Amino acid sequence: MASVTPKASWFKITLIRSGIGMTERQNGVLKALGLRHRMKTVYHPVSPDTAGMIMKVKELLAVSEVDKPLTPAEIHAKRQPPKGYYVEEPGALRNIESS
Repeated sequence: MASVTPKASWFKITLIRSGIGMTERQNGVLKALGLRHRMKTVYHPVSPDTAGMIMKVKELLAVSEVDKPLTPAEIHAKRQPPKGYYVEEPGALRNIESS
């Protein structure tokens, strides 16, 4: 029987609240996770070490588990609001009238 390898999963970690006023140790954990600014999102592979760091500053973070990390361009594209309009293809109206 073939063994099934589980998909590598990642923690999606977003800093929601600032580290101002936190202990030096907690600020060190934020720095180790790569979180410097509010609303910054980073991806780390799921591991006991990463989970331990998240637990140290869990009050400041929003954490979810995802299948694959997004690139910075994909994150930026996801944050863009809808345009509020769409452009129809030229000639689309002519095709309907000729039917």
